[in-house]
Amino acid sequence: NVANSYRLQEECDVLSLRMSKHKRNIKLSECKVVMLLWENVERMIKSQLGKPALQERALACFLSSLDENGKGIARREVHAKFFALAPTGQDFFKQSNTRLHFIADKLIVMTLDMYREPEKMVEELSALGLRHVGYGTPTELFGPFVTACVQVIRMLTENDQVEEAYRWSMSLISRILMRVVNEGSTIVMKAINANSGKQLKTAVGCAPRGKRALWMLNIQVGTQSISPLFWALETGSLFAAKAIIVDLLTIRADRDHYYYGMDILFERHQDVIKRLCLDAPGLLYTLLDGLIWRSRVTENGQRRVNYYIRHLLQDMHGEFAKNTEWITESGDPKVVCHPIISMVTDLVWGRVAFRTFLVGKAWFLFTLAVFVCSQSV
Repeated sequence: NVANSYRLQEECDVLSLRMSKHKRNIKLSECKVVMLLWENVERMIKSQLGKPALQERALACFLSSLDENGKGIARREVHAKFFALAPTGQDFFKQSNTRLHFIADKLIVMTLDMYREPEKMVEELSALGLRHVGYGTPTELFGPFVTACVQVIRMLTENDQVEEAYRWSMSLISRILMRVVNEGSTIVMKAINANSGKQLKTAVGCAPRGKRALWMLNIQVGTQSISPLFWALETGSLFAAKAIIVDLLTIRADRDHYYYGMDILFERHQDVIKRLCLDAPGLLYTLLDGLIWRSRVTENGQRRVNYYIRHLLQDMHGEFAKNTEWITESGDPKVVCHPIISMVTDLVWGRVAFRTFLVGKAWFLFTLAVFVCSQSV
């Protein structure tokens, strides 16, 4: 991150927060041997050393003294000023007033938590930023939102130290969110936001065959990740979700390898059958069709057919999978009669369940026979 000055500044700010939690003195000169261009890093960290502890105390004191009237002003004015600065922001805040007030309250808490638990907050902000990727939030709106928040704090206090503490924390939060949104806004997520199957096919067409499936199943930013497939299901982008499933379960090949996304799909989402049953039952048939391969060549009027049933029978831990149970609970007769489900249930019954069933009922059959014989005498 040394080449990226904005990212370097963000990392140094977070590092200064974490260093402020250590009671013993830290000699920055001793860290020079583990990093190139340490002079820039040392200069950025030194500019903040000693400030976070003072800013945390000032902000905590201010927030603890804030009465209900002040909190009410903060809840109402934040979004009012933001919409005045950026009218397009109203398209991304279509919630009720109760929800908007909750967001304003949460934001105030986050500014203080950024000082108290910086490591935890970075993780939470990374997850929040990935959700904003799914919402399609433009990064241009973060600046006006921070400005609106600072203006509201300025209405509530004349203490410059409190205002600076709040502004610095909000600025750091916004920079983290903007970075995550920029890193996570892939062309696949943009296609999902547009709910366009055609656009999604064009997007994944740019991916190398070996990484094509990962583009549709995992977006990683730091230690946080989001699944484009599950996000499409959650937001109702079913055209994009169908395109993802069809693309994952299409067999491709080059000179050296075959590529089939079934294993990656079930490794990433062991409960994909359950999610489809709950959120998109219409796509379940598409998934099951993708687990069957039919040859184009006929021999004696017949075609070879491969059924890929391993993940329907066994989970990643070698235990019996719950896919059959989830499909049964869905109560869809069309899915239950699907060829691959019929094969799985017949296989389980003939190879495993039938013998166990007979053993379990043996005592009942014996007592029944005794009863019948005793009554016939």
